[in-house]
Amino acid sequence: MTKRYSYEEDMKSNKFSLRRRALSGAISLALLATSGMLISQPVKAEGDDYPTRTISLVLGYPAGGINDVIARRLAVDLAEELGVAVIVENKAGANGAIAAGSVARSKPDGYNIMFGAIGQVSVNQFLRDDMPYEPDDLLPVGKVAEANNVLVINAANVDKFPDVAAVVKAAKADPGAITYASFGIGSSSHLSAEMLAKEANIKFLHVPYKGSSPAMVGLLGGDVDIMFDSINTALPHIKSGKIIPLAITKDTRSAALPDVPTLAESGYPDYKVSSWFGLHVAKGTPRPIIDKLNAVLRKIQAKPEIIEYFSRQNVDMTPSTPEEYGAFVETENARWGALIKELNLKTSN
Repeated sequence: MTKRYSYEEDMKSNKFSLRRRALSGAISLALLATSGMLISQPVKAEGDDYPTRTISLVLGYPAGGINDVIARRLAVDLAEELGVAVIVENKAGANGAIAAGSVARSKPDGYNIMFGAIGQVSVNQFLRDDMPYEPDDLLPVGKVAEANNVLVINAANVDKFPDVAAVVKAAKADPGAITYASFGIGSSSHLSAEMLAKEANIKFLHVPYKGSSPAMVGLLGGDVDIMFDSINTALPHIKSGKIIPLAITKDTRSAALPDVPTLAESGYPDYKVSSWFGLHVAKGTPRPIIDKLNAVLRKIQAKPEIIEYFSRQNVDMTPSTPEEYGAFVETENARWGALIKELNLKTSN
C-alpha cells in the first residue's frame, strides 16, 4: 500500500533534519575552535613556571661557620629574585655526606639545592667507603665563593709557637705530638693541615670536630695546639687577643690580616688552599631549571651590596657557568684525590 504524502510529516522531518544538521555544525565549529585554540596556545618550556613553592638550601655543616654565613645571606637574595621562600636546612654530619645524600636522593625538580663545600663535592669520594651518594648524583649549578683559611694558635702558646717554622720544628722533633683541630675529616681545615704536613715532611695528630665552632672551642680550651680556620670565623678571636694568626693558606695575603704572611712566603712556595662553595642539584634536574638558578646566582653575585657584604666577611664571589664550575670541581678532584691516596687517609665515620 502506497503511503500518502503528508505535508505536516514532511515539515516535521525537515525540522528535525535541520536541527540535527545545525547541532552537528555547532559541534564541528566548537571542535574546530578548540583545536585552533590548542594549536595557537603557546607550549610552555620545561621549567618556565619554576619555582612555585618553597626551596630548601641544604647545608652539610652546623650553624656558625663560614658555610652557614654565606648560605644564609645567599638564601635571602635567592628568595627575592625567585619570588618564593628559600629556607636553609643544616644537616650536619659525616663531612657533609648526610646533606649531600639527601639532595642526591631528592626529586630532581630544583626544590632541594645543596650548598656544597670542598668536602662534600671533591673529598668524600676518596675518603669514605660508606658514601650515601655518588659524585655524579649531583649536578653543578655554579660556583658561589672562595674563602681564605688561616693557621692560628692559642695565644697562651705564642712563646712556644711564634711562627710557622717553630710549629714545623716541634713536629719534626716529636712526630705526631703536635695536635690540630679541624671542622671534620675531609674539611678544608683538615686538608689545609695535611697539605702543610706533606710540604714540610712532618706528622701532626688530627683531632676532628663537628664544625668550625666546636673546633675553635677546642683550641681556646687548650685541647689542641693549632687549627686552620676560615678568616671570617677566626677574626673575632684574633681581635680579642685569644688566638694568634701565623699564616694564610691562599697564595695572596688577606686584606683583613695584611701583616700575616702566606704559607708560600713562610717557606712553602707550592702551598695554596682555600675553602670554596657551590650550588648543586640532583641528577635529572631539567637543564632549564639549572640555567635559571645559575642566571639568578650570577645576578646576585654581581650586586655591589653583595660584593661589599662578602668582602667584609673576607669571602670572594666567584661567578661561573655550570660547565666552568664542573671543570673546576674536576681539577680539585684530581688534586685532593692524589693527596688522600698518597697519605692513605680513610674514614667510615
